Amino acid sequence: MFNLFDFSAFETSASVQAINDILFPVVLFVVIFWLMCQVFLIDIAVEDNLPVVNEEFTHSIVQAQIDKDNISQKAENDHTLENLLADMATTIDEYKTKTELSDVDNGRQNLKALGIRKLRDFCRNREIKGYAAAYRQRGLDGLVEFLFAKQIHAYQIEQQFKHVE
Repeated sequence: MFNLFDFSAFETSASVQAINDILFPVVLFVVIFWLMCQVFLIDIAVEDNLPVVNEEFTHSIVQAQIDKDNISQKAENDHTLENLLADMATTIDEYKTKTELSDVDNGRQNLKALGIRKLRDFCRNREIKGYAAAYRQRGLDGLVEFLFAKQIHAYQIEQQFKHVE
């Protein structure tokens, strides 16, 4: 009916369409490439324009920073070393305590293993006073404790009986 707009004015010719189809991607690539170069290559240009700094000045600053780092690292290492030494001392003390307890238990067991007759004969031959009272009060355990308190060990008793035989 009513044709108010004539679209023929907006039509492009075939040759202009062919040029647009070729040039548009090329121009678009050039623009994007230029922007990427500006963004990523601007750092190089900035670094080239830095003023030259005296090397002696920078060397002294770098050396001072290295010295400061070494001092703080040495202090930290000393603190760590002190902690390790303290831990080591407590570990050694615990080990000694455990070893002494196991030695005491082993010593008592060795004395008990010799038997009541050998223990009483040993005490009688050596004329150790008080062994009979210890034996009467607590039996074998009392005699073992008595001998252990006198620092008499199983190997000493065994040596005496080897000499007798």
